[in-house]
Amino acid sequence: MASQKPSAYEAEKLDDNILQPPSRSPTSPSPSLVFSPTDILIASIYPLTLIAGSAFSVLSPSPASTSSFFSHKGNFFNVFFVKYGWLWTTLVFLIHTSRLRSSPKAKALLRYALATIWWISVTQWFFGPPIMDRTFLVTGGKCQLVGTDPMRAKEEMGTVQMVFTSAACKVAGGKWSGGHDLSGHVFLLTHASLFLWSELLPILSLSGVAGWESVGVLTLLGLWWWMLLMTGVYFHTWREKITGWIAAIAQWAVLYAWALRSHSTARSTFGVPGI
Repeated sequence: MASQKPSAYEAEKLDDNILQPPSRSPTSPSPSLVFSPTDILIASIYPLTLIAGSAFSVLSPSPASTSSFFSHKGNFFNVFFVKYGWLWTTLVFLIHTSRLRSSPKAKALLRYALATIWWISVTQWFFGPPIMDRTFLVTGGKCQLVGTDPMRAKEEMGTVQMVFTSAACKVAGGKWSGGHDLSGHVFLLTHASLFLWSELLPILSLSGVAGWESVGVLTLLGLWWWMLLMTGVYFHTWREKITGWIAAIAQWAVLYAWALRSHSTARSTFGVPGI
């Protein structure tokens, strides 16, 4: 007799079991992190990609290791996709959520909101300058004006804004100089990928529910992986790549590898990925 597709209720329970750790006695200590083999696999893809890209850049005798289409920041994929990386991540995620039932959809959007807040905090705004700009300034960085009248720049941008935000410094004709530049590319591409994988994999694990919606997510995941590889080959120092990766994995580890697996309150509040 052919196996039947799980009902919506059964699918939801199955997804909860995917994320929920084995039962423990009331006296057993709660684990700090509960990485599953799948967690380890998807989390390891991205540092291994950076290692491969960096190794190619160092060891390859080919001119491609120093100059190619992807070595220029103005290449089409960087300008049109990576520059608007969270927008593309949002679009494919919304397509993904269109197949979900009402309750799982609302909680999926809540998990998306948490991922978005972390993206904003690291790259856009964190009670003032974003975390990546604060890191640069704390490590001795500053805005160095190049070919621009400092007084005019201050009048146009404002002294505080010009000095303390990388975006304003660039607009004023300046250049970040002297500090530790956390890799925004590594952060964005890894953070977005871990988020999308965590939301998609439970659905792919259920027979017959992949659908065309998953194609868009997988396509973007493939592009994000390739652009991360190119970042590993052509841009940033090892320290900058490592700190970008650490910032990227932080929110995913707290929510998906810890809270949703170890705490029933977190599961009831934020739900678990599934249909």
